[in-house]
Amino acid sequence: MKLRFLFSLLLGATLAASAQGGYQDGVDNYNAGRPDVAKAILTNTLNDSGTDKAVSYFYLGSIAFDEGNLAEAKNNFDKGVSINPQYPYNYIGQGEVALKNGNKGEAERMFKQAMEINKKNTAVMVGVARAYFNVNPTAYAKDIDKLIAKALKESKNSEAAVYVLQGDMQAKTDPGEAAGKYEMAIVQDQGKNKVNREAYVKYANTYFHVNPKFAIDKLVELNDLEPNSALAQRELAEKYYANDQFGSACLQYGKYVANPNHFPSDEARYAGLLYSAGEYNKSIEWADKILASDPNNFYMYRVIMLDKSALKDWAGAEEAGKRLFNNPEAQLIANDYVLYADALSQMNKPDEAVAIYEKAIELNPDKADLLPKLSAVYDRAGQNDKAVEVYKKYLDMGNGTTNDLFSMARRYQGLARSLEKDTPERAEAAKEGLKYIDMAIAKVNDNGFLYATKGQLLLTLNNDKPDAAMAQAYEDMLKCFDADPSKKAERSSYYTAAYYLLGAYYTDVDKAKAIQYFNDYLTLHPDDEAVKQMVASLSE
Repeated sequence: MKLRFLFSLLLGATLAASAQGGYQDGVDNYNAGRPDVAKAILTNTLNDSGTDKAVSYFYLGSIAFDEGNLAEAKNNFDKGVSINPQYPYNYIGQGEVALKNGNKGEAERMFKQAMEINKKNTAVMVGVARAYFNVNPTAYAKDIDKLIAKALKESKNSEAAVYVLQGDMQAKTDPGEAAGKYEMAIVQDQGKNKVNREAYVKYANTYFHVNPKFAIDKLVELNDLEPNSALAQRELAEKYYANDQFGSACLQYGKYVANPNHFPSDEARYAGLLYSAGEYNKSIEWADKILASDPNNFYMYRVIMLDKSALKDWAGAEEAGKRLFNNPEAQLIANDYVLYADALSQMNKPDEAVAIYEKAIELNPDKADLLPKLSAVYDRAGQNDKAVEVYKKYLDMGNGTTNDLFSMARRYQGLARSLEKDTPERAEAAKEGLKYIDMAIAKVNDNGFLYATKGQLLLTLNNDKPDAAMAQAYEDMLKCFDADPSKKAERSSYYTAAYYLLGAYYTDVDKAKAIQYFNDYLTLHPDDEAVKQMVASLSE
């Protein structure tokens, strides 16, 4: 399974609990473009003693507005106003809802009320401009430009919120220009000894697809300035991951989960990242830790099954798969079926494995690469006809590497050997196998294993009687294998079969060659008395 896909599967687990940094984390996440995370934090911290409820209700209202729930948005803005009438942004929120409902006069009244609370607060002017932008940037372009110009003039071009808004306005159409605006916001706030987390994160998110290195460098800068910021740590970890820097992502996510302000449920993502980085045992440790407090977390059973499969711990993979499949809340994917079936097959439970593979194919009829796996399990289970049928279906769909053709030939060899000698069915299966092995040899003509399979098929076709075609195939195999004598020991079974069968064939054709091949055979099996006697008989 692709690593990025695995990581995406863990996203659903991230909102189970909030970070411990208070409502400001919700504000930061909303401004960073993470409204779902922000909503969870703001809701869960609303009644905390340190929470500024007027601020929280403004951002909850903004999230509801973005979701298209105007009634809920207005309700939150109204609550914010009642809690603190001197906090201007909830009036802006009320005006935004009115504007969206087509009541511009009411909206302008609310906007005016917001700006009159502190007439010198140019950030509030920008907030009003943003409200116009959120409702309809084209229809209200003049209103937006007027407010931006006023804010820049009155702040003497030092209002960072203006540049953030301008960046947002250009982010989709001109990411380079937008990044420049976010950079200006960062610089303006640096001059006031402030760190504009929103601008840093938006710079990275906007510019990442243009220049990933610059985006990542900007987040590294943010982490240097705020080394304890959970938001900064998390954003950098995710950008490393998105840039295929899995090792760096894993290290950075390790820092993040060590931060007391991290989301406990983000530990699930860390466990997945550890798998991606090949840290299988550590990934299992984190998954077990998560399951100790959340035993129904099916994501973690998936991760453990991945880890155990990578470690070839098939018993462990089977157990994790069983727990995953028995979880009524599990959202199963094709790869779950594949891994679980693989584990069952490796644990010598082919019938169960076949059932799981068949279900995977039923759920994913377009996922052709499942067919060879199912064929392999059928083959292991001794269901040769099914093994051939499924693999043929795979090849008939237009797939077929050299290895696929080789596997198909071997399936036919297994089918042919399972049939009675001297039957048309056996001959037909062997001929089909030869067709596929010849196609493979046409692609790769220096692979000894292909010629070995061809020799086996020819022997099967001729009812186990060596013939010239078989002899040629095995001699071609020997020529390929002899090119690398260092591997002769590990290929001894192939050499044994070839020497013996070639000796048997040449007994009635060329006695000198027969003696040569039998003697080669005896170098591998010096105690075979029967072959010794054949050599003696041929030498008379």
